Amino acid sequence: MRREVSGRAASAGRIRRLPVLLLGLCGTVATAQAGGEPPAADRDSNAGEVTVTGDRRSLAAGIQAVATFDANAIAATGATTIAELLRVIRAVTQAADGSDPIFLLNAQRISGYEEIATLPPEAIEKVEVLPEPVALKFGYPPTRRVLNFITKRRFRQAEVRATGGGATRGGYAIGTANFGLTRLAKDSRLTVGLEYRHAEPLRQSDRTILPDPDILFDAIGNVTGIGGGEIDPVLSAAAGRVVTVARAPENEADRTIAGFAAGAGQPRPFDIGRDRMLTPRNDAVKAEAVLADRVGATTDGSISLSAERSRDRNLAGPATAILTVPGGNPFSPFAGPVLLNRYLVEADPLRVVQTTTTLHAGGILRGVVAGWRWDLSGALDQQEIRGSSARGIDPAAANAAIAGGTNPFAPLDPALLTMRVIDRGRLRTRSASAKTVLTNTPIRLPAGKVTVTATGEAERATAVSSTRGADPFALRLGRTRIEGGVAVDVPIASRREDVLPFVGELSVNAAMRVRAVEGFRSLYDTTYGLTWGMVPGVQLLATQKRTTTAPAIAQLSTPQVRFANVPVFDFTTGSTVNVTLLQGGNPDLVPEHRRSRSLQLSIKPFAARELRVSTTYDATTIRNQTGMVYALTAQTAAILPDLFVRDAAGRLVSVAYSPITIARERQRILAMVVSASGLLGTPRPADGKGAAAGPGRPSFYAGMGPSIKLGDRLQIRPGTAEIDILNGGTITGGGTARVSGYVYGGVNHLGNGLTFDAWYSAASRVRSASPVADLRFAPILKLNMGATLSIHHFTPHVAWTRKLQLKLDVSNVTDARQRVRDGTGRVPNRFQPAYLDPIGRTVKMSLRKLF
Repeated sequence: MRREVSGRAASAGRIRRLPVLLLGLCGTVATAQAGGEPPAADRDSNAGEVTVTGDRRSLAAGIQAVATFDANAIAATGATTIAELLRVIRAVTQAADGSDPIFLLNAQRISGYEEIATLPPEAIEKVEVLPEPVALKFGYPPTRRVLNFITKRRFRQAEVRATGGGATRGGYAIGTANFGLTRLAKDSRLTVGLEYRHAEPLRQSDRTILPDPDILFDAIGNVTGIGGGEIDPVLSAAAGRVVTVARAPENEADRTIAGFAAGAGQPRPFDIGRDRMLTPRNDAVKAEAVLADRVGATTDGSISLSAERSRDRNLAGPATAILTVPGGNPFSPFAGPVLLNRYLVEADPLRVVQTTTTLHAGGILRGVVAGWRWDLSGALDQQEIRGSSARGIDPAAANAAIAGGTNPFAPLDPALLTMRVIDRGRLRTRSASAKTVLTNTPIRLPAGKVTVTATGEAERATAVSSTRGADPFALRLGRTRIEGGVAVDVPIASRREDVLPFVGELSVNAAMRVRAVEGFRSLYDTTYGLTWGMVPGVQLLATQKRTTTAPAIAQLSTPQVRFANVPVFDFTTGSTVNVTLLQGGNPDLVPEHRRSRSLQLSIKPFAARELRVSTTYDATTIRNQTGMVYALTAQTAAILPDLFVRDAAGRLVSVAYSPITIARERQRILAMVVSASGLLGTPRPADGKGAAAGPGRPSFYAGMGPSIKLGDRLQIRPGTAEIDILNGGTITGGGTARVSGYVYGGVNHLGNGLTFDAWYSAASRVRSASPVADLRFAPILKLNMGATLSIHHFTPHVAWTRKLQLKLDVSNVTDARQRVRDGTGRVPNRFQPAYLDPIGRTVKMSLRKLF
């Protein structure tokens, strides 16, 4: 990296200039120039300064990158935000276990993702994706890849962006408005971002979804017997069989024994349509800012602030009621009492509202002392979630009126339906953390320098959660974490240093971390690794790591919330039932123990071309991991009877979706990544001044990543049978494909470009002894495409179109949806395509103006 240190400015002067950057926002907007040469005043400001040069920008010299993206490749992606860029390259940034990467800026740690979130892609000179062992050098365990953003030295830009779009099937629309400001000058950095988001709800009536015949509720009602038994012997005699369920005739004159016998055994399904939303209405606003500068001759730092508020409003369908109709009711033809299963459509539907407020403040200082590079980062975070969930309507008043002679099959008086059962929940989590990292190369061996990295960190986290309603709940947790670690990288052989040159470049590394977490015993991580560059362009990485992690405090403390009238698929019976759903944390979770062994081979066959191939084999064993069980199979229900409650007739009535401790899981994965980027065509001859004649060459990026799961076996409780996830077992409710993969690519020329990315998953299955619960998931391919258009390129004489960009994005171009059929060839109701992917194909149009 290049550091430029002023010989005239003292530390105090640097600090005094920080507010000046903020006061100069208006002037910055007026003079901003996207990615061009800075004004002459800025170019001349280096006069009288001393330049100290160091290597902090690139990390790819020691360990071969998995992939790199230069400015041309980034432009070819068509991304207009860092979030979009991360989505495009996500496939190569994820670790073998699916973990998100560690973010660096100019090869240095940052206080959090917020520091790079507001940077525009035009400010990025290069992105390096490096393998997991690199994380050791920055005080992290080697379980996540490292993503290094290298910024341009000088850059000014302001932008305004508006986006609108929706689903091509209708019913769903989104819109966003953004403002961004960026100024990079030497080691100073200022970014500001403002965003507003809005999403219209998608109602069930906007999609073709067939009502579930297994759901007994209806606007008029379906009659069942007390305790699930026979409704009435006279009705059974009229129907010629024992009747336990019958739909109520629509016409009052037909509500006789004969009329009910005509609908015996055939409950009437009901479409709840507009009373239920598949996706909620959402409104959100977010503001964030980052300020970075030098604060001394050898010290620099940054501060980041962000605040976001998001509000979801949802409809959970009409309230359900099981009304008791006595034998003496004048509108009932039955001699004894029966149960009437009704949707109370005469009342407003059940509403769910949730507001989430997130606050963040982070900062970092870094410098050099006696040859040791150090940095000290800190962060303050708070998230508060407040919500109310209508569980249903208390039927006591309605039952009393029916007992007094009210017609139960007709709309009830609204005055009888005012007692709503509402849960109000609140969860507030706070954390304060600090971390310091020291790095040096204190020893030089014949093959090179030994790198030592020491870390120390502390965190205090608190969580307060409560629920007010029919089942009140309150929990207050506080947890302190203190940990330290050391990592060492030792070179053994080096072709460059002429030490065992026939071996190539060989080094070994080791790391150990120990942490004390309040409420848990001491936890340890150990890592051993080897990096071997056999020949130039070929590198082998071998790593064995053991990690022990305490469960997240939110998983321990999330308040218990009940949701009524939630349809779930029962894999035991192959039917859909409406249940009471319980969601919340679990304070009895224990630490997770993970052991992983990985082998990665990376090849860069051409030194002058950006073409890279890497293959990774990863074998992982996890004990006591925290997970969720969603599939109500016969196996999971037998192992976890406390989570799934059935009535005397065996009908599912209650389900708890809460985190549990899973005894053991063993996974084996083989994954490949191929990436390429560069310029198309042949270089044009230079003109008389040495510059290439004519416009620049088109840039491109492309890649693919097939993945094969060789094994995945899971044991929920010690001593129970293993679940073979790849051979029809499930805890999620869906099948797991052995083969999956992605492919992506794009080309850009003079601000105009096309991009695409596609994801594929092979066929999978959930096995069951019952044909109606034996599910087969078809292969699926989802394709996304985008087009970027530079308006000024086609209207060069219109001044206001300069740096005006139009972008079209189409997600799921073919409107592909997961297809599921059971052993009888039918589509289970809860696996209708519109349930699995209610939104489908979406089209978004963005207009972006740069200043």
